[in-house]
Amino acid sequence: LLAITRAQDFAARLGLSSVPIQESKNLYRFEDPEMPLRKLRYDIVSNNFVLRYAFEQDASLFIERNLPLVSAAIAEARSMLDTYDLYKEDLTQGTAKESFLRLSGTQFLPTTSLSAADALRISFFRAPVGGVPVVTPDPDEGPISFVFSGSSNSKKRILQFAYTYWPIDLSNSATYSLKSSEQAWQELQSGGGYVARYPQTGTAAVVRTAYLAYYDSYEPQIYLQPVFVFEGDEGFMAYVPAINPEWTE
Repeated sequence: LLAITRAQDFAARLGLSSVPIQESKNLYRFEDPEMPLRKLRYDIVSNNFVLRYAFEQDASLFIERNLPLVSAAIAEARSMLDTYDLYKEDLTQGTAKESFLRLSGTQFLPTTSLSAADALRISFFRAPVGGVPVVTPDPDEGPISFVFSGSSNSKKRILQFAYTYWPIDLSNSATYSLKSSEQAWQELQSGGGYVARYPQTGTAAVVRTAYLAYYDSYEPQIYLQPVFVFEGDEGFMAYVPAINPEWTE
């Protein structure tokens, strides 16, 4: 009953107008009256959101190149998660990963170093569940991420704060039969599965290792799905559902 009120309070704390603009049944938009390019989209049911500054429409933004060091950016992102009570236990025990980004037209592309970057992304990933790693649709961008610019303007410093978090009920589990690794490998070779990261160069993928993981989706799912992960040269990574089809319908 207080979902919209909580969203309004959160928007106000971020320096946005607390007047909601309804975009769909669950999704509301909050705007910054002082900075029209800065907006928050908030799902009042899941409490997931994206705070974004439309950098594509601000040509002057990247003149300043005072990007934070990786360690400082991680500390700032963690502090912000703590401030808004968003730093859940499985995130505190998980990992943070940096990505250097350069501007190409109206989008960011990966680059090799901080000195060559126009922006810095910090992503947070869950801790392993029962010793089994958790993977996401994009191995380089976690469901919770910050994109920092080099701007001295506090409202332009964070270009995007994306938060998608689905709580896991660790007290509720079940046992299922899995495919063999050979079955999963054949399925991947025949075009099944999901390619999370293509090789950086070339058109062929060389796979070097395979292991089991859980798949953490951006969309809500009934259970944390086990998958086979295949990794190889040039950054290649692909997932294949691990549960035996006889156990699914």
